[in-house]
Amino acid sequence: MVSCKQAAMLGAKASFNALTVFEKMKLKMHVKMCVACQSYKANSELIDEAVAKILEQKEKQELSLSAEQRKKILDAIQ
Repeated sequence: MVSCKQAAMLGAKASFNALTVFEKMKLKMHVKMCVACQSYKANSELIDEAVAKILEQKEKQELSLSAEQRKKILDAIQ
């Protein structure tokens, strides 16, 4: 059985890297039995989804300069 700290570390690792079958099993067993870690996992997933949405929205935004801003830059470098 892993501790809550170890389960949190495995959960974080799972967000960035694939876990081994043994690590997945340990994490799954711990989370099934630990109410605090169930809550932590749910909150982590919610935060991950929110960050992904924010990044997706940022990618969709077009960044451009106004004509006035372009003129100021051109004037400054000439």
